Order: sequence, then C-alpha cells, then structure tokens
Amino acid sequence: MASRWARQLRGWTLAGALLAAPPIQAAEPELQELLAALSLDGPREIAFEESRYNRLLVEPVRSSGRLIYEPPDRLTKRIEAPRRESAVLEQDRLAILDAEDRVVAGIDLWLQPEMQLVYGSMQAVLKGDSEALHAAFWVSLEREGEAWTLALSPKTPTPRLRLQQILIEGQDSQLRSFEFRQADGSRSVIRLLPDQPQP
Repeated sequence: MASRWARQLRGWTLAGALLAAPPIQAAEPELQELLAALSLDGPREIAFEESRYNRLLVEPVRSSGRLIYEPPDRLTKRIEAPRRESAVLEQDRLAILDAEDRVVAGIDLWLQPEMQLVYGSMQAVLKGDSEALHAAFWVSLEREGEAWTLALSPKTPTPRLRLQQILIEGQDSQLRSFEFRQADGSRSVIRLLPDQPQP
C-alpha cells in the first residue's frame, strides 16, 4: 500500500508530469534489486558527517552525528557537533528537538515540500520503497563496476522549490552518501561512515 507521503506527492507532481518530459528512468528490476539490498528491516544507527556548501561562504559548514532509523516510518537525524539538536521524522511530521530532547518545533511536511523531499528520500531509500521514490522523483541509476549513483530529480513544479537534484552514492550494497543540490549552486553532502568496531 502506498504511504501517505507517496499519495500526497502524486497530487503535486501531476502538473509537472504534464509540463515536462521525464529524463531516462532507471530500469525497474535493477532499481528494485538495489533498494532491496539497501533496505533495513530492523533498527539501525549510522554515523555521518555533513558539509554544507554555500556560494556566499569560503568554507563549508560542518557537523556530525547519527542517522537513526526505526522501521517502518521513524527517521532521526541527530546532530552531535558542533551543538546537539535533532530532527525526527515520523510518518508526515517532523519534530525539531533541542540538546535536552525537548520539542521546540513541529512541522507538517505536506506544507513544506522541500523538507519532505529531503527527509522523505532518505527514509524511502532506507525502507527500500521504490514507489515513494517514483511518486516524488524522476529516478536514474548509473553503475561503474560495484560503484553506483542514484540521481533523483524532483517532479514538483512549484517555483519556490530550491532543491534541484539529490545524488545518492554507494558501492555494492553499501550506502555511502546523500548529496542535496540547490538551484543556486548551494549543496549539502551527508557522508555515511563505516560501522566502528566495538571496544
């Protein structure tokens, strides 16, 4: 059954589908195979480092933390440095938490399409949900040996949408990074770190 996120995005993308011809799409069996290899069927914590590049800044803004996925619909982006804060996506609502895990803001993502695309794309990949990806994006997949790049181009036609493309990279069945590119040249790269051995 399609998620509520996927159903909402279908409504937004109908106009875009009529106005623009889609780019070449990923072959569905190949995409399904990749997403099945990436999907998590249990809770998982993944350390990350994020770099935000802005054309107005000389140096990127860096942060680090953990992505915490709890099936089926809860994804937490917990920033631990330079200061602690969290964003928790559950179904279609994003909660912003402070350093003491107190909720300081709640956002209905159907009112914020750009945030919905960013967090929804990460959630869909971790779930292996190709239906949600196809509802929101034109999807293409490129391979070079064991390395692969999944390119997601938003279908949403609103002129307020700054997000231009999402690039997801990995090798074999390992997810390596998410890159979010904006129309003005700004971008954010979330690099996922290998599991660290336990002491």
